[in-house]
Amino acid sequence: MHNRWLRLAEFAVWTAGATAAVVATTAVPSFLFGSGLLTLKYVLFVVGVLLFGLGSFAIQPESPAQLRPEQSPSDRGATTRIPRPRQFSTEGTDEFGVEARLAELPPMRGRLPFDDRVGRDAKLFVTSLLVLAVSAALEFVVGV
Repeated sequence: MHNRWLRLAEFAVWTAGATAAVVATTAVPSFLFGSGLLTLKYVLFVVGVLLFGLGSFAIQPESPAQLRPEQSPSDRGATTRIPRPRQFSTEGTDEFGVEARLAELPPMRGRLPFDDRVGRDAKLFVTSLLVLAVSAALEFVVGV
């Protein structure tokens, strides 16, 4: 299987798994303490909006480096680049245990190294859209 298709498969499995985990995690208290599907729809909407906010900050590109005049008298007019740190990111250098288990599922079977996968920031953003889609499906398809 081509590396691009493996990346896409891993991306789809990760986002679907994260969406299922969010729905399952919010379904339990919604049915125990709320009015079932109606509460689940509202909780998924709120969680989806929060994830959308985090994801949209996370996928922002790094800001361009600021230019600041050099203070050295020998280099008049020279500038140096001082990069700004990113505001928020979920990226890391280590693979989570859940990610390792997902990478062993049939489409990938461990053939895609961690460094070649789509970043967590993009996955978080798409997961937020999927959670909002489940909330909308409860509203428009199920009629809750």
